[in-house]
Amino acid sequence: MSNQAKAVVIHGAGDVRVEDRTVASPSAEEVQVDVTLGGICGSDISYYSKGAVGRFTVTAPMVLGHEVIGTVRDVGSRVGGFEDGQRIAVDPSSPCLTCDRCREQRFNICLSPIFLGSASTQPHTDGGFSSLLLSKAKNVVPLDSGLADELAVFAEPLSVCVHAVERAGGVSGARVLVAGAGPIGCMLVALSVASGAAEVVVADVAADRLEIGRRLGASSVRLVGNDDLGAGYDVVFDASGAATAIADGLERVRRGGTLCLVGLPHGGSVPMPIHLSVTGEVTVVGSFRFNHHEFRRSLELLTGGLNLSPLISNRYHVHDAGAAFVEASSGDAMKVQLDFSQSS
Repeated sequence: MSNQAKAVVIHGAGDVRVEDRTVASPSAEEVQVDVTLGGICGSDISYYSKGAVGRFTVTAPMVLGHEVIGTVRDVGSRVGGFEDGQRIAVDPSSPCLTCDRCREQRFNICLSPIFLGSASTQPHTDGGFSSLLLSKAKNVVPLDSGLADELAVFAEPLSVCVHAVERAGGVSGARVLVAGAGPIGCMLVALSVASGAAEVVVADVAADRLEIGRRLGASSVRLVGNDDLGAGYDVVFDASGAATAIADGLERVRRGGTLCLVGLPHGGSVPMPIHLSVTGEVTVVGSFRFNHHEFRRSLELLTGGLNLSPLISNRYHVHDAGAAFVEASSGDAMKVQLDFSQSS
């Protein structure tokens, strides 16, 4: 059985290549996965467009990707409970389990995490955009037979939204505003509706993205610069990362409400009318990544019928990864998927 794989490798800004890689056999506690499908994330796009995500710069070739599903190909000697060919999703996050944050059970803000497809470590951590992948067995989650691949691959980004709703204290019965109708914002719309929000309004500068938010269940959509966004919301999620939207969020949330920051701010510092948080006792919380139980919860939601298919813009075979990244980074796409099937 060959251990040769096709991998999508970033060498620098605008330089993504499909390369042959040799993948080792699984160690005692690993699972070897035949990757079937991957989703291109905002961080993958940033590596492609800028050669970096924030302060983490690509200094050596790195396999991209962290939204992947596949099938079990081989397992290590101490791994049980999996069958050859079993469909699985891969949780890309591996906390250290020993730092102060991990001891607090806040694994998503581990001080020394390993995350697939990240230049935050030296050497960089290769990602999951490889037709053959090694994963820790504890990061591998079985998929329900009724869940389609193109929906199952949303497990990782949906987990970000599950965590955000938890950070906001829940949205059942709440009036919710989602600022930013990109993939995460639209998933927050769908999740808020599924979680029993009384009203879900989504705002963006792009009308076509708002239409996807509407298809995912938004009560109403608001075109920024044209429509009144309203006020008095119980929860405002900022999924835009735009400084003006973040500051505006404090104007939109009710006294005693919650502003949850999900999008990473562009350019770092953001001026905010923080006095509104003081005088209105508005809770401002950040939300970063997710924990493993939230990854499993996202799969339960998808299996239960949460349909995110309106977010799928296109699907490319791995051999056409260059074209996939051009479309994904164009600003016109939502989620572009990479097909690794029959990639040898």
